[in-house]
Amino acid sequence: MSVDDLVLVRIATATGHATRADLQRDLAHLYGPRAAGTQFRRSAELAIGTLTQSSMITDIKSRLQATAAGQSMAAAILARPRPAKAGWEGARDALIGRAMGLTSLNAAAQKAFDRVESLAALMLQQHFAISPSRILSIPDLRSELAVVALERAFGDRIKTGLGKAGGRGAAKGSGLPGKTGRLLAGQLLRQPREFSSDGKLIVALAVEVTNATDATLDGLKLALLRRLIRPVDGPIDGSSDGPVDRLQMRREGVSDVPSTAPHPDNDQAPIASSTVALPRVVVRPDMAEFAGAVVDAARPISEGWPGNRKAFISLVWRAIRDTRPDWELTEIAFKGMLAEAHRTGQVVLVGADLKERCDLNALEDSKILYKNTVWHFVRVED
Repeated sequence: MSVDDLVLVRIATATGHATRADLQRDLAHLYGPRAAGTQFRRSAELAIGTLTQSSMITDIKSRLQATAAGQSMAAAILARPRPAKAGWEGARDALIGRAMGLTSLNAAAQKAFDRVESLAALMLQQHFAISPSRILSIPDLRSELAVVALERAFGDRIKTGLGKAGGRGAAKGSGLPGKTGRLLAGQLLRQPREFSSDGKLIVALAVEVTNATDATLDGLKLALLRRLIRPVDGPIDGSSDGPVDRLQMRREGVSDVPSTAPHPDNDQAPIASSTVALPRVVVRPDMAEFAGAVVDAARPISEGWPGNRKAFISLVWRAIRDTRPDWELTEIAFKGMLAEAHRTGQVVLVGADLKERCDLNALEDSKILYKNTVWHFVRVED
């Protein structure tokens, strides 16, 4: 979205008329601190000149008002999703909705714009394409994000049935317990970590996905708006195409962003300078491969008598980490996958007998909480 479009929308949604001070107050911060001063004022003046010459607005005694044609163009810009509120506040919410990929702003979506956790949840639901037809509660979204993390760990080759929102073939009433779900969903962060509540997890994920500067409601809204608008690059001196020409180019569907200049045939730049690095491919196991590797790793380190041999989960984790570095698993992801392998019957996990004398540190490191059960060992069949 260009500066011209944004200026037109702000003027068209003003009550009565808008001033240059209104534009500076409401729009400059959307372009970041570097463009919040003279640079934005120059771009806004250029936009005002463009819109005035094209009869989209009038500028009488520094009072800016949209003409009928300007109102129509502003309405077209805000057509999807259509604002649920009047004025600049409603237009801003509509732009935030567009940045999230929403096609409409119903009452539930509009209500989500008033709380940071709700806005973060709605944004993540759209970002990860989770049940887009309805708005999920934060606990349901946490369960679905845990499933996303588990599916990524298995390379999208697993049907978990752990979600609660009806996605991915989940059974009604199923789902991971809160702490386990948060541990798994936390794997979606660049630096996985634990959270004490679903709300903190959801907000942290949203901040990372949007590159927000802070975890507040205004911070998230600002980050979403910055996704949508075209940045102001470099000083604006009017040396490029004239304002009327740029507006006409937009009407005709022609981009006013300059394309990259082609390289001449006699270009002496080294070929390596333009080589694009290929993304590193991470190998993910399917359920059968993972379960087989776990049993193979547990067998040589298992203890006990025939028919009751078992290995500490923490020792199995170290063996998997050392023998399969290509999987790039974290300990939390490993334990989540191990719980899923047990649930599907491909691995047997058991808890510690209080009568047994065990290494307390290994026992604590091995602990996996699942609903009302605690597991410490991988059972090895003889």
